[in-house]
Amino acid sequence: MDDDDDYEPIPFSVVKAEAMKNPEFAAAYAAHKMHKKMVADLKAMRIAESLTQEDIAKRTGIKKQNISRFENGAACPTLNTVSRYAVALGGTFEFKKLS
Repeated sequence: MDDDDDYEPIPFSVVKAEAMKNPEFAAAYAAHKMHKKMVADLKAMRIAESLTQEDIAKRTGIKKQNISRFENGAACPTLNTVSRYAVALGGTFEFKKLS
């Protein structure tokens, strides 16, 4: 590295704050956070009910490997898939307006 190539690292928080000024980025970021929370909540409920991924697969007709990919964030499921997973746990989804 040449002396002329000195740089000052920028903290992620600064980059994120700047990016959040863009409405499209802010909306995508909010959707991503919502998706991660939804997946974590479904997985936590499955575990709390002492159910395995195989149990959910049998109840939904979705392949176990797809349940695993969904829970691990390797796949972005459709609303139909998420709804079937929720129903398999005895639940549902409802729309709630953000404040």
